[in-house]
Amino acid sequence: MIKNQNILNYRIVGNGYPVVFLHGFLESNSMWKSLLPELEKIRAICIELPGHGESPLLSTPLQLETITDSVKSTIKSLNIEQFSIVGHSLGGYVALHLAEDKNLNIDRLTLLHSHPWADPKNKKRDRDRVAKIVEYNKLMFLNEAIPSLYYEPQFFETKINQLIEEANEMSEQAIIQTLIAMRDREEKVKVLEDWKDKISIIQGEFDSLIDAQKLEKLAEENGNEFNLIRSIGHMGHHENKIEVARLVNSFVSKI
Repeated sequence: MIKNQNILNYRIVGNGYPVVFLHGFLESNSMWKSLLPELEKIRAICIELPGHGESPLLSTPLQLETITDSVKSTIKSLNIEQFSIVGHSLGGYVALHLAEDKNLNIDRLTLLHSHPWADPKNKKRDRDRVAKIVEYNKLMFLNEAIPSLYYEPQFFETKINQLIEEANEMSEQAIIQTLIAMRDREEKVKVLEDWKDKISIIQGEFDSLIDAQKLEKLAEENGNEFNLIRSIGHMGHHENKIEVARLVNSFVSKI
């Protein structure tokens, strides 16, 4: 595994049991702003992934392994002995990689609109197509991609416009490198098998990026906790923050 000692930008909110929050693709720590006040007895450590928010790109091209190592270095720099992780989408992929490190004392994982599968061939081709679009017209991609994450985007226009504006500040290189890293990531189903009820999955009924029925079946097979939230898409922490917070609080309280 490639080692990278970069320390990423982070923000700590609240007091209590430490939970690391990892945002998704095109996002930053602002993703969690509306969710954090709903959390109970949690010290939220929000880390911005390389090339996102105020975290710079790494000195080498991004891979899931190098992204994971930079998150790991950041966690270690904070001297957190025992913690759990909430990972949204790409952040969930990183969380599954972190779970493989026996030297990290992770109690539980919450996959928020995320899954353990590698990209199938058609998805890999789509990542390549999007990377070419971003190279020449980043804003066009953002204007299409971000609203599609919501089941009913017309109710979140202000939030969507903020996300587009923020994502537009990312460099084309950061977006493209992250796309390639996601395209080339490995399957992590074994983590779900090994961690069983220490993994909670929160999934949206109308998430256009993830097959909820397929994911629920996988969770049942492996003894993972599965929670389906009705009438939302891929952005539960915005679309139904109260229910997402309730599920996170409940899962962490079992430790």
